[in-house]
Amino acid sequence: MQKLYSLKKLDEIGQGDQEFVKGMLVTFVENVTASIGQIKSLRMNENWVNIAEIAHKLASNFAYLDSKILQEIADNIEKSVLNEKDLTGIADKTDKLCNDAILLVEQLKNDFEFLRTV
Repeated sequence: MQKLYSLKKLDEIGQGDQEFVKGMLVTFVENVTASIGQIKSLRMNENWVNIAEIAHKLASNFAYLDSKILQEIADNIEKSVLNEKDLTGIADKTDKLCNDAILLVEQLKNDFEFLRTV
């Protein structure tokens, strides 16, 4: 399976500081896991406005890991809700975001042993 992330941007920002990269990865996994839980809960009530707010925050998280696919999905959800258009497909987009984000977290945990306890 193709990697859903790259550490290139984090390495550049951290300027070779591996502890910084590790800390950012831990924070990323914690934030994304919590956000996906919130989205799943909000989705049951079709609370698209709050989902859009979380998607906005996730988009910037995904940017740090150069996860363009997930960043685009999150941006698309946010824009669709804010513009109140194309809400018919928003549930499917939300499900895709959650499923792909979970895959990304699983990839990170498989690739980095220190993340397995997060």
